Amino acid sequence: MDLFDEPDPWRSGATKSNVHEYSSEWVSATAKLPKSSELDTNIPRVSLSELDNRNQGFLTESADALEHSIWNDAMIKKDKKEQPFKDIVGNITAVGAPGILEDLEEADKKLVTDSEGETSEDLNDWLNSVKKTFKPLSMDIVTVEELPDKEGILFKHTNYQVKHLVDLPNTETSKDRTVIRRYSDFVWLQDVLLRRYPFRLIPDLPPKKIGSQNNDKTFLERRRQGLTRFINLVMKHPVLCNDDLVLTFLTVPADLSGWRKQASYDTSEEFSDKKITSNFMRIWRKELSDQWNEADASIEKTVETWMRITIVLERYQRRIRQIAHERSLLSSFVEDFSQNVNKLYPVEQSSTIVDIHSHFGDIKKHLGTTCDLINKEATDTSEELIPKFRIFIDILLSLRGLFERYKIMATNNVPLLQRRVEINTEKLKSMRDKADASGVEYDRITVAIQRDKKSINEELNRAWLIRECILEEFAIFQATQFLISRAFQQWSKLNANYLGLNLNEWENLTEKLTEMPTSFE
Repeated sequence: MDLFDEPDPWRSGATKSNVHEYSSEWVSATAKLPKSSELDTNIPRVSLSELDNRNQGFLTESADALEHSIWNDAMIKKDKKEQPFKDIVGNITAVGAPGILEDLEEADKKLVTDSEGETSEDLNDWLNSVKKTFKPLSMDIVTVEELPDKEGILFKHTNYQVKHLVDLPNTETSKDRTVIRRYSDFVWLQDVLLRRYPFRLIPDLPPKKIGSQNNDKTFLERRRQGLTRFINLVMKHPVLCNDDLVLTFLTVPADLSGWRKQASYDTSEEFSDKKITSNFMRIWRKELSDQWNEADASIEKTVETWMRITIVLERYQRRIRQIAHERSLLSSFVEDFSQNVNKLYPVEQSSTIVDIHSHFGDIKKHLGTTCDLINKEATDTSEELIPKFRIFIDILLSLRGLFERYKIMATNNVPLLQRRVEINTEKLKSMRDKADASGVEYDRITVAIQRDKKSINEELNRAWLIRECILEEFAIFQATQFLISRAFQQWSKLNANYLGLNLNEWENLTEKLTEMPTSFE
């Protein structure tokens, strides 16, 4: 297996049937790598079966040809005949196209000299440093409030007051740190983030209002909460929070839709003009991609289960609201009953009814107090508990979105380019054997080979940058497990608190009602 037999460093690559499908999509057109200056055409032929022997989907142990080539390049010197593509690696590096291929050789040399323990320690240090950059439990620094007045002539739209609570770097903000934004402005921000950072955790937005939901207070409140979670997750992300368009969104006081039409801003992919470091290639381990694949296999079930947990909590919140309403009705019924019961039991017959009647006040007071407690519990559940469960849904959906974008956008043209280099190399070889071969044609093919090798270098560089970016995001995602802890801690604390308060009220009532007469004696 060879370096070019697997173009995608996280999964098995495209088959021959779909190489052309993605050949013109998602390829970095702005990579600035050095051009080749000379050409070595002594490249052995490789069979198509070696190029086409790959599976669909994410990287697997048997299909990760790129992975094997990266860490087995040390075997090139032992057996070049069995690994013809390794010779291509050496040739491309030698022809003056320095870049990722030279770094691969450097990484291999370091891998030979470094012990396994040292490399693992370096990897753990790298992962820990990335994890420390993301603190999902930190305080929210942006608030989103719905403004009461709607704008628009034919179609009314809701405006939101967006306020950041801390100073933002390299920005000029108004004194009150607030800007007015529409839902469509949030949509624009998410769109540019997806264009710039397709391989990062971009949060989802709440749905747009539809028809009668325009005036549905419950829907609008949920959407406001969703927008709040979205912008705060963006601001807690170590990369997204420093994006210039994110800071513009939070600080430019002008109407953002008008600003977008006039301003010129860059939405090119973050990998433009970047080059992978040899250190990352050295510390990379195949087990990391196995963890990624296992997470991808379980994400759907995890999202579904957590959504059901959240739905049950929301149903509980609505149910205790109903209990509070029924408790209030019960109090009014007891009041009505106390006003009429004396007529059934004349005092002349027995004075005990007076004592019984006097305890109706205790019952009504208890019902009023417990009704207030239940309403407060429902409010705390809605405003404090459920959002802690919902934000984890947003996190899971952002990870699922990353999986989906990766499957679509991480492909490249390396197999196609390598095959074209192979064919053109054969043409040059045949032309050298012909006395009447055209010098102009020979030079044209030589330039084409040189250009394709440069493209291979660029696309391999992008593939490694994608690998590094995804590993960063997966390391960041590990910190979100503490959101699970906080959600259930809040759930337990809230229930224990209100259970204790309600228990205290019931015990007090029980003690008072023990004094109600139960006989004439």
